[in-house]
Amino acid sequence: FDSKSLPIAQLELLKFKANQIIESIQTLQRTIDVGGQNAMPAWPDILSKYNVILSQTHSFSQSLSSPQVQSQLGQAQARLGSSVYEKIALHPSVGMTDAQLDNDLIPLLRNQQTTDVLNMETATVRRLAECMATRGAIATNGVQTNQPPATGGRVTHEDVLHECEEIRSAHDHRVERAV
Repeated sequence: FDSKSLPIAQLELLKFKANQIIESIQTLQRTIDVGGQNAMPAWPDILSKYNVILSQTHSFSQSLSSPQVQSQLGQAQARLGSSVYEKIALHPSVGMTDAQLDNDLIPLLRNQQTTDVLNMETATVRRLAECMATRGAIATNGVQTNQPPATGGRVTHEDVLHECEEIRSAHDHRVERAV
């Protein structure tokens, strides 16, 4: 194994861009949360932060799909259509205990959502469902609540999708009117 063949500069750039995206997402989250107050931040602020995330994500994607290659080997791979990242395997350069491996390396390899993300997603879906006439995912999944669906009968996924479409249409109408 020749460590000089690794695209270290490109990997560092990807790491930097990934950290920028994470910070921008956290900034957008803080803007939307407004410190836990029951208020809506200004739409231009939300839109500008979202556009920053979109731009950063696009840049990150471009860096992954067409990395700048310096070496002759990398240029040959680029001509053949393969990415310099395809042959890279993640492996620690020093020995690690099982605890270090579990805590430091395994989260980097995880492709499933963390418990925190799942809990936040569940809470968001529950809050949305509580505001819906059909009770959303709460009703379709058979979760017992104190409030029955306003529809009275059995709620289907199509009912929930129809209500979501109505919410989206009403929102789009309000946006058009506001602009």
